[in-house]
Amino acid sequence: MRTPEEKEYCHERLGSAFREALSWYDTSRRLSVPVDESLNDEMVRDKEVLEVGAGLGFFSERLHRKGARVTATDIGEGLLESVRQRAGCRCERVDALSLADRFGPERFDVVVSSECIEHTPAPAEALRQMATVLRPGGYISVSTPNWLWYPVVRAATILRLRPFDGLENFSSFARIREALNGEGVTILREKGAPPLPVSTGDALGLRVV
Repeated sequence: MRTPEEKEYCHERLGSAFREALSWYDTSRRLSVPVDESLNDEMVRDKEVLEVGAGLGFFSERLHRKGARVTATDIGEGLLESVRQRAGCRCERVDALSLADRFGPERFDVVVSSECIEHTPAPAEALRQMATVLRPGGYISVSTPNWLWYPVVRAATILRLRPFDGLENFSSFARIREALNGEGVTILREKGAPPLPVSTGDALGLRVV
């Protein structure tokens, strides 16, 4: 199990500022693409579902309401407490790059992660970890900002228009596809979200190995 670097705890350090800075438009958009559109009720009901990078718990809450048996993970204990209060699901403090060490292979039917992998030192490795803990026949749904938006986001950070000061390693569909295909995950769907306030890409994959 590795020790996350200090920059990875940015959302935990932000605390209430993270909640206040959150755009409900952005959150509802992110919920609609990787969860509501990509995962129907049959795909998650009574299934073991892992959320990686649970943040404030909106995704875990939605999945729990769909009937999933949710395990929410994050590296910040304060964030996990928010998830417990919001979603009432099982919560574990686990690093996105240590999922296989913690849970072992082929543990979950569905893995969901939104706006998480870009805040790790190695997004491709985070995807490989998710694929490892996914059971054959299971689904993985991941969203992350497109790398083309990095200059805009970086400028906003420098100008102090946003409070975030952590890691931001943006990806592309090609990079996500390469990482997941290498672990036996077939991409079923790719979708770019609307460009405001920031464009996000979502990929839904099926593990066939």
